[in-house]
Amino acid sequence: MMWLLGTLFILICLLLIFMVVITPSNEGGMAAAFGGMGGDSFFGTRGHQTINKFTVFLAVSFLVLAIGINLYNARQKAATQTPIEDTINKAAPAPDAGIPGLPGGTPPPTPAPAPK
Repeated sequence: MMWLLGTLFILICLLLIFMVVITPSNEGGMAAAFGGMGGDSFFGTRGHQTINKFTVFLAVSFLVLAIGINLYNARQKAATQTPIEDTINKAAPAPDAGIPGLPGGTPPPTPAPAPK
């Protein structure tokens, strides 16, 4: 399931980048940056409307998938521990309760009052 969501997410990311790059602007877009101004007729006369609608669809899909992947990972993480966490939990020694001054240990002895 995660492979499918990840692959779809990467595909949407790449398509969104492509759509933003080819979106025409009032200044001429990428065509003007490279010296040409013929990029306006690539999608026909109503191409900018199609590009804008598809870009909005990709942006919404990007956000929905990002939230979905995050929720999916959070549920998986809550259900299981990773092998690294298992190793750390097994390898960590229990704190020694007899060492003074450490959290959970016996408190250090109170110093004797100074003679008067």
